[in-house]
Amino acid sequence: MLSAYSNNKEIITLLNLSREKIEQLKTEHYFCPACDHPVRIKNGKVKVPHFSHYNQSACSVYSEGETIEHLTLKEMFVRWCEQEGLSYELEKYLPALHQRPDILIGNIAVEIQCSSLSISRLVERTRSYQEHGYIPLWICGKKLFSRHHSLNELAKNLCYYSEKLGFYLWSADWEQAELTLHFHIEEDWKKMLFASKKTWSFYSESLINIVHFPTKGNIHSQRKYKIGELLHSYYSDLNKKLYRRDEKIRVIQAELYNNRFHLIQLPNWFYYPGLHIFCCRGSDLLLKVRIWKLVQFFDQNVISHFELIDVLEKELAKGSELFYELPNIPHKVIQAYCLNQVFNYLIDCHHLTRVPTGWKVSLGQRDQSTSTILKWLKGIENNYLITATPLKNVIR
Repeated sequence: MLSAYSNNKEIITLLNLSREKIEQLKTEHYFCPACDHPVRIKNGKVKVPHFSHYNQSACSVYSEGETIEHLTLKEMFVRWCEQEGLSYELEKYLPALHQRPDILIGNIAVEIQCSSLSISRLVERTRSYQEHGYIPLWICGKKLFSRHHSLNELAKNLCYYSEKLGFYLWSADWEQAELTLHFHIEEDWKKMLFASKKTWSFYSESLINIVHFPTKGNIHSQRKYKIGELLHSYYSDLNKKLYRRDEKIRVIQAELYNNRFHLIQLPNWFYYPGLHIFCCRGSDLLLKVRIWKLVQFFDQNVISHFELIDVLEKELAKGSELFYELPNIPHKVIQAYCLNQVFNYLIDCHHLTRVPTGWKVSLGQRDQSTSTILKWLKGIENNYLITATPLKNVIR
C-alpha cells in the first residue's frame, strides 16, 4: 500500500516524496486504514517505497507482497490524474464495502490486477462496487494478460461489452508505459484469441476520455475468416479427440448421446461457424443442444417472431451454468448476445426462413453421415465469414 494513517489519524502517502524524506518518516508509527494494525515503511532500491503489514497480520483488505509492477502502475496512474488535475483518492478504504480500490476517481473504482484472484472473489468485489454506485474499472497487468493469444478464466471474467466494441478488455504495460484497449474479442473453436486493439501512451491524452472510449468512441472493426478452413479444422479436431477419448469430449458426447446425437454426425448448425460463442464456458455444443431440443418442436411450423424470441430467451435463462460469470456485463446483455448468435446461426444454416407471418422452422435431416458433412465443408471452402463490430456478422 502507498498510504497509511499516522498516530493522529492523518493520512500519509509516500508518493512524491524523496527517499531521504521517506527515511525520516520511518521513525513514526503508522497504521493500516482497513484493520488499524501497525504497518511499516519499506524503502528499498527496487520497488516503489510503500507501507507493509508485519508478518503476522491477518488483514483481508490490503494484500501483501505487492509486486513492483502493481506499485509502479498505481504511481503512474496517480501521476496521470495529477497531470490532468483530476480529483482522486489513492487506496481509499470504503468501510461499507470492506474494500479499497487502487485509485478512486469520482465513482470510478480503478483496480489494477497483476496477480491471480479467485473468480468468486472477483464477482463479490465487482458486484459490491456496482451495488454501492461505483463503476469498477479492472485493468490487467502483464502477468495476467501478456501472451495475447488466449484468455485464462480470470482475464475472461474481467471483460466488458459494448455495442460499439463488442467484448473488450483493458491492460497496462508498466515497462512501456502504455494503456491498451483490446476490443472486438473473439475466439475460435480452440479458444484461440482474436482481438483488435487501441493503445495510448501514459499521460498522452485525457485519462477520463480514454476510460469512456468504449461507450463514446467512434470506431469500427471487421475481421475476415476463411470459413471452410475454420470449420474443416474444427470438425477434424472433434474426430481426433473423440478417437483419443479426450475427457472433455467424452463429457460432451455423453450429453449428446442422451439426446440421441453423435458428435461427428450432427446437423451443420452445431459446427457452424467455427467460432466459439464467447461467453460460453467450455464447449458451446452443450448450449446448442438445448436450443436444438427447443426449436425441434416447431419443425415445419411457422412461429411468430416474438414467440420465437420469447422461447429462445427462456431456454437461455435456464442454462446459466453454461456461461462464464462475467460480472462486468449485465446478465441481460449476455443473454441478448447469445440470443443474437444462435438466432443468426439458425438463419445462416437455413433452419429459420422468414415468411410474412414470422419464421418457418425447417430442421432438415437429424443425423448426417461423415461424407455428407465433408461434402458441405467442401462446398463452402471458398466462403468467408466477416465478423464486424458493431455491424452484423455476414457470410460472403
